[in-house]
Amino acid sequence: MVYARRVAALLLALPLACAGDDSDETAGDTDGTTASMTASASASASASASASASTASSDTDASSSGASDGSASSTGGSTGGTTGGDGSLQQACVDAINGYRATLDLPPYARWTDAEACSDDEAESDAATNTPHGAFGSCNEYAQNECPGWPGDDPEGSLLGCLAQMWAEGPGEDFQTHGHYINMSSTKYTQVACGFYTTGSGDLWAIQNFR
Repeated sequence: MVYARRVAALLLALPLACAGDDSDETAGDTDGTTASMTASASASASASASASASTASSDTDASSSGASDGSASSTGGSTGGTTGGDGSLQQACVDAINGYRATLDLPPYARWTDAEACSDDEAESDAATNTPHGAFGSCNEYAQNECPGWPGDDPEGSLLGCLAQMWAEGPGEDFQTHGHYINMSSTKYTQVACGFYTTGSGDLWAIQNFR
């Protein structure tokens, strides 16, 4: 399962949601996983889209309270990668998102390298608490997608499978249903930072922070 969140513009008091859209409407709660935010509040929300990863060897079960039973441990750590322009999983993440954006003739997101270490920390924190988006906002991001508790034996495959799920939501006004796609295809953001953490039990937590 994947999770998305978008922070509201303070002056416009737009909706804050895991699967936010670019409209001024705020959808109602669904199973207690969605909330709204005004200029005076910092409420958070999460929405989920369930599917199985096409590249994973087994299904990853996730819920609004967390994606896996494995917790972070001292044997866990940030996850490296083998693809992308510089051979990193972070670059592969940015390249994949921009590949999807290119199909809509959208400009590519710049790689937000300054926030990558912080994004890794967010992924580690969320894994430790088993709470998707638990550390949302600590990197000064405006929106966030998250892949919680995916198989960590193939980080690249899990990442690409998760991003494919997000993009497959397709366009739409309902941010509960289309939020990951909306964050990936937004024209409001210009940068993306990808963070990763693998727990001691082998679960991958992957975050994409937009700004």
